[in-house]
Amino acid sequence: MIRKIVAAMLLGTSLTGCSYSYDLIVEVRNGQVTIDVDPASPQHPTCLRRIEVSAEDERTASWQESASYDDDCANKFPLPYGRRLLGTHQPDSPQVAAKPLRRETIYEVTATTGATGYGGGRFIIHANGKVENLPPKLLPSGTGDGS
Repeated sequence: MIRKIVAAMLLGTSLTGCSYSYDLIVEVRNGQVTIDVDPASPQHPTCLRRIEVSAEDERTASWQESASYDDDCANKFPLPYGRRLLGTHQPDSPQVAAKPLRRETIYEVTATTGATGYGGGRFIIHANGKVENLPPKLLPSGTGDGS
């Protein structure tokens, strides 16, 4: 019995150590808004299986797609905004076709790589078309959930 408990504890510990995070940046490349992994990020995945871009002041996504875990490396960084993800789309995950991005609106972008890699970033497109990557949104002290 003790061996089973120790084995379960070791397995649980090893599984929690598998997830990782990375930072995303948004740039304009060849006239197109493009999402990429920040070169200064501690992790540098090349693939993704889920992407979501949302305006901070809205409840609905500006663009959202999710492909099967098996198809994550069919989709590589850098990813142009609005490009349809390759592979089998997840039937239980809503797909939102890309809407035009508005100037002077702050957007959040999140991505998932495989089952345990999570990326995120924030950006704004200024009136002159220049993209500025913003620091992460800080959670209010003591809430832990941003509310």
